[in-house]
Amino acid sequence: MIKTVSFRTLGCRLNHSESDSIQFELQSAGFTIVNNKTPADLTIINSCAVTRQAEAKTRGAIAAARRISPRGKITVVGCYSQLSPDDLMDLKGVDLVLGNSEKYRIRDFLEAIEKEQVEIHVGNVLEENTFPAVGVISKGDRTRTQLKVQDGCDYKCSYCVIPLLRGRTRSRDFQACIDETKMLVDHGYKEIVLSGINIGSYRTEAGQDFTDLVEGILEKTAICRLRISSIEPDLISDRLISIMRNEPRLCRHFHIPLQHGSNEMLGWMRRRYRIESYQETVAKIADQIPDVCIGTDVLVGYPGETDKHFQKMVDVLQRLPIAYFHVFRFSFRPGTPASQIKSTVSPSVKKERSELLRKLSKSKKVHYVRGFSGKELSVLFEKKTKLGLYEGLSDNYITVNVKSKEPLINRIIKIAITQVNGATAQGEITRD
Repeated sequence: MIKTVSFRTLGCRLNHSESDSIQFELQSAGFTIVNNKTPADLTIINSCAVTRQAEAKTRGAIAAARRISPRGKITVVGCYSQLSPDDLMDLKGVDLVLGNSEKYRIRDFLEAIEKEQVEIHVGNVLEENTFPAVGVISKGDRTRTQLKVQDGCDYKCSYCVIPLLRGRTRSRDFQACIDETKMLVDHGYKEIVLSGINIGSYRTEAGQDFTDLVEGILEKTAICRLRISSIEPDLISDRLISIMRNEPRLCRHFHIPLQHGSNEMLGWMRRRYRIESYQETVAKIADQIPDVCIGTDVLVGYPGETDKHFQKMVDVLQRLPIAYFHVFRFSFRPGTPASQIKSTVSPSVKKERSELLRKLSKSKKVHYVRGFSGKELSVLFEKKTKLGLYEGLSDNYITVNVKSKEPLINRIIKIAITQVNGATAQGEITRD
């Protein structure tokens, strides 16, 4: 009989949010949740398939679960399950495969795997609801959590498999988002991160858009801090920028995917903007919101990318007021338009270009953090390090460490930055 359950979650923030919802539902039903280094009767692996590397990590998670819980059952859910369910069932140790819609009904399938019935349940994400019921996730010392407000995407960028895995864009009920925020506040969470596949496309049947949602949560709940996850550049409204400038509870942090610095490459990628409009948006944000942190995503090695294309991206990233960027290497995904293009960028060149951009990102992050030496930041403390320091995150996405005799976890405190070590700041408490 299945009594203990562990989780392994790969990929995006949305995956982690969904794992939290599944975990809470199982806890509420009487199952005991254990960490993924402890043997468990059932290991649930929430998978990712956005790249080949993500698929490899999922397979690695399966092997780890088999090693740690040799007598336990393994269920793989999520995006890899949606994309290649038969491939997963061929892997040793996998007992159940559930798609993105079915994973919220995992309890319905437990009896089957207890009877040694290996099963696949992957439906059409275009026809299913993928939002969990309002619930509360409690994880001990967790101070920040994700709130899933949107799923799916209609953009259909040429390299991206997400629309095939998640379906069309759809938005969670407006009041359900408000209600869940209130419940999370009641359970002690100080910061909520609004998450989704393309959150800027949030729109209800009543016509409420993403900016309305942000405004509604701030007006109708007592959440201390609200953070926005990745948002497309063409979906950032002037009103959203204004709210961030004037409302201290909305974290001064935008993550705005760029993907490339060449207009020709953006055209091939089927992105919905060009460099000029992207630069205008970023400049507007940096000008109107003091000390804002702006991050981005970039993709190297897309078919046809030349040295000249790549240099344009480097130039753009050096020029823009961007504090950091996540670097991804292009990976062929089945069913996408780009999968039909013959690759012209070798793996070694992809690696070289990605390493160069990661070094540039590190340099820009260090430069950004150094600019706060001698300034004061509002920090939410999340844990105590092995060195005995309390570590937290500022509203503008800077990791801050302090010494304190008093416990600081899950407290938001004003910190005077006294020293910067790389991309991490150290400081002293000024006041709560």
